[in-house]
Amino acid sequence: MKYFRNHIVIIFFISIMLSGCEKIFEEQPENNPEAVFENLWHTFYEEYAPFEERNVSWESAYNKYRPLVGPNTSEDELFDILSDLLAILDDGNVILIAPDREIFYSSRIRREKTDDELFNRSVVKNNYLETGFEESSDESYIYGKIRDENIGYIYFDYVGVSFLELDDFLTQYESAAGIIIDLRHNQSGDFTFCFSEIGRLVDKTRFVFRSKTKNGSGKNDYTAWKEWNINPSGNYINKPVMVLIDRYTIGAGERSVMVFKALPNVTLIGDTTNGAHGIMIGRELANGWYYSLDPQKVEMPDGKSYEGIGIAPDINVKNDISDIDSGTDKVIQSAIDEIKLKARKK
Repeated sequence: MKYFRNHIVIIFFISIMLSGCEKIFEEQPENNPEAVFENLWHTFYEEYAPFEERNVSWESAYNKYRPLVGPNTSEDELFDILSDLLAILDDGNVILIAPDREIFYSSRIRREKTDDELFNRSVVKNNYLETGFEESSDESYIYGKIRDENIGYIYFDYVGVSFLELDDFLTQYESAAGIIIDLRHNQSGDFTFCFSEIGRLVDKTRFVFRSKTKNGSGKNDYTAWKEWNINPSGNYINKPVMVLIDRYTIGAGERSVMVFKALPNVTLIGDTTNGAHGIMIGRELANGWYYSLDPQKVEMPDGKSYEGIGIAPDINVKNDISDIDSGTDKVIQSAIDEIKLKARKK
């Protein structure tokens, strides 16, 4: 997996600037190891939302890691200590960035690149799409016709302006037997693009999820719950939709999965999503390091949070490395088979 494409880096640092505006006139913390640790720990204590969902006692974490930091702690030691502290969250929306160091991912899956190699865009383009498919210069989207099948396929690398291509794609494949929307290895982004662009696949207003955001330093200081709904817009397309997901479908990608899951003609295929579906905001430490956190709680229509759990597919299919090496994508093949099965049942 590539570490943070340019557009994701831009989104992250914009979030740092915006989320830090309200703090610009506060007294800045000192730049020493103990103060840096205290600042990060207290910021999470006041602003991070899913401690309970992730079964983490932040106070216990303080008692374990705070004694390890002293006035003479080196930068390397401090980075390792903060990394170990953040690792207990196992949260895909939490990272630590420092100059000349590899980005630290709190998520074990992202950190260890678990099953990262089981999705390969080249396999899709070379072995499953007919020639002449559409592709952006940065591979933020790829779409075309499945070879020898009346099935449209579109891949999104992240949720953002690339979703503006959805309307053209749906128009081009309006007469297809079904469509495949590939959100595997989706790197998050801005989920509102999915809400605004999905209208042609929506038959009626449908509730997707609700969220609330930390708005104070107290444990229960949150905004009121906000309900997120999708609405019909444009020429409705009623056909089987297969949405492909994996453990690297994260953040805004997961919220997009929630959107599709609300539709009755959608089938989720692949592996369970990452389980980090709040928002990602950035903060800066006094020593010039950056980190991110999640200030939101999210609940799906069943009233449950899937933070730290992920959204399970309707059909569980997983490639292995021998499949990829041989140019086979069993997840796409399963989606093709499911569309053909539904077509035969009509």
